[in-house]
Amino acid sequence: MQQPKRLKDLSKNEYKRILERSTSKVEEALSAVIPIIKEVKENGDEALVKFTARFDKVNLTAQDLIVSKERIEAAYKKTSPDVVASLKRMRDQVCHFHQHQIRKEWSINKFADKGEGRYELGERFIPIERVGVYVPGGKANYPSTAIMAVVPAKIAGVSQIILASPPRKTDQMADVVIVAADIAGAHLLINIGGVQAVAALAYGTSTIPEVDMIVGPGNAYVNVAKAYLSGLGEVAIDSPAGPSEILILADDSANPSYIARDMLSQAEHAEDNSAVLVTTSKKLADKVYQYLESEVDKCLRKKIIKKSLEDYGAILIADSLSEAIEFTNEFAPEHLEIMTERPHQVLKEIKNAGSVFLGDFSPVAAGDYLTGTNHILPTGGSARRFSGLSVETFLKKITYQSLSKKALNLMSEDIARLASLEGPYNEHIRSVKAREEG
Repeated sequence: MQQPKRLKDLSKNEYKRILERSTSKVEEALSAVIPIIKEVKENGDEALVKFTARFDKVNLTAQDLIVSKERIEAAYKKTSPDVVASLKRMRDQVCHFHQHQIRKEWSINKFADKGEGRYELGERFIPIERVGVYVPGGKANYPSTAIMAVVPAKIAGVSQIILASPPRKTDQMADVVIVAADIAGAHLLINIGGVQAVAALAYGTSTIPEVDMIVGPGNAYVNVAKAYLSGLGEVAIDSPAGPSEILILADDSANPSYIARDMLSQAEHAEDNSAVLVTTSKKLADKVYQYLESEVDKCLRKKIIKKSLEDYGAILIADSLSEAIEFTNEFAPEHLEIMTERPHQVLKEIKNAGSVFLGDFSPVAAGDYLTGTNHILPTGGSARRFSGLSVETFLKKITYQSLSKKALNLMSEDIARLASLEGPYNEHIRSVKAREEG
């Protein structure tokens, strides 16, 4: 890992590299993604079987695409009771937090005058009907992602939740993912992954129902497939996703070993993950650097961690807390840890972040698994424009209005004037006049 540097001493290229993190090669991925999507759309289950054999090295039949009730029961038997208990506690915590995000219908009565000119305005919140949840596989199992995605959808009132995850060498998705999905309340589990799973959810096949929205993280190809299909208007998605990241904002009150351990915990995910510290203390920066250098070789996933820290890690020294906060908002991290003397005060200055962890005893790992906040979050700076997954992700908003005749009459002159400016749209005007005269 590179030694600590002052923010103001970074070259433009160094600063750009840190802000951009690991960027997916979208054009390259798109050229591979589009043919797969088109073939799944045209050939359905046959294409899913073909691509699963090619990419996952697993031979399935169309009947194997759906995880059966018997397979779910078998997964519970193969999973430790302690693990099942922990997954249930996680579900309960996620449920407890997300229940506070429930939106209720509202309306207001207004008066265009003191007489009969009453009109009502309101908003209703309607759940998305069918949602697809993507849970990555490959190098690791992610049962926590199943719970994080399914529970808010259930709370929102989604009527059908279909979870997709790649098959393992056993020809089925991982036992612990099956168990987590069942605990969370998914209605249907499908035994496919990758771009082919995203396409199947978007278009439907003979076996797999078409959905209205797809949520959940994945590799570059999965994320490009989601974005492409969303751009075509075929399906809604949560937010653009990419490699995971942590930014730690600290002053000289912070514990350097805690910071280093949290950077290591982020870097162990994958070689393209980003772990950055910005601090007002050179002394702290040097201690964190020394701790990382001494600990990396002791880590189980040291090769991954070394690559991640070398390519996308950084320790930056700011001249002031305000400079550190300004950099943080520009970075717009997925995970932000604030380890300062007054973290809640700093939080008030944060505009761009997926989820924030305050103080010495709030590591990202706690939010990943058990605090209850969602860990499906915007990455790569997209926290400037997007929020993390929530109950509201799965809700559509419908506005409504109800006008009395007197209220419409009182508005008619302005309506006519504005319609004349825009079109002129004479039939808009006449639709109002007809009610005045009737």
